[in-house]
Amino acid sequence: MAWSLREEFYNLPQPPWNSAFLFRVDRAFLPEHSRIAGKNGILARVDIPLVVAGRPDGTFGGLGDIYAQALRVPVLTRRFAFAAGSGITVPTATDRHLGNGKLLIAPVAIPVWLIPQRGFFFIKVQDYVTFAGADDRPDLHYLTITPLLLWRLKDKPYWMQFDGETQTDWNEGGHTGYKAGLLFGRMMPNRRGAWIKVEVGMGAYRVATFAIKASVFKVR
Repeated sequence: MAWSLREEFYNLPQPPWNSAFLFRVDRAFLPEHSRIAGKNGILARVDIPLVVAGRPDGTFGGLGDIYAQALRVPVLTRRFAFAAGSGITVPTATDRHLGNGKLLIAPVAIPVWLIPQRGFFFIKVQDYVTFAGADDRPDLHYLTITPLLLWRLKDKPYWMQFDGETQTDWNEGGHTGYKAGLLFGRMMPNRRGAWIKVEVGMGAYRVATFAIKASVFKVR
């Protein structure tokens, strides 16, 4: 199991901005511990966000929408893995400025190429679509494709991560926004670690102009 505390600041294309403080828990359910895990287990995640949103009519803060995810890993070798499952976003936000007001299902597929002793590369494909929620909030349907390379520096407790993402909004004629990110992280004693990341949005349909993210975590 691993837990992390994350701070994420997003400068949106318009004057508004978002800042989210997330508590994340990841847990692997292995076959010997769970009858439902299957051959190579299930990976579960829960994100609980506390959000502050700056808007033209004021600043709003409170609980955001909670996200949960479960992935099954039917293929796992020394060089390749494949994970598939779904996420769900629950409209738990305490203010309409802090969430979507909709229940979203988000099926995901992730092929992973493992680089022994150095890192891994994967491509995550995830489609988000609303199927319930407040009638006065717009329905959402968008697809994200995220290639990511994690590379551990040789014989050092540091690693770097390079990633990009496309987000295609099916409700807006298939308009696609882009972003690219660079992360630098360090492992510390007692299975603790920390990282910082910068993301830059690109294109007329980008979701955010830039974002700064940081996290501390512990693996048990």
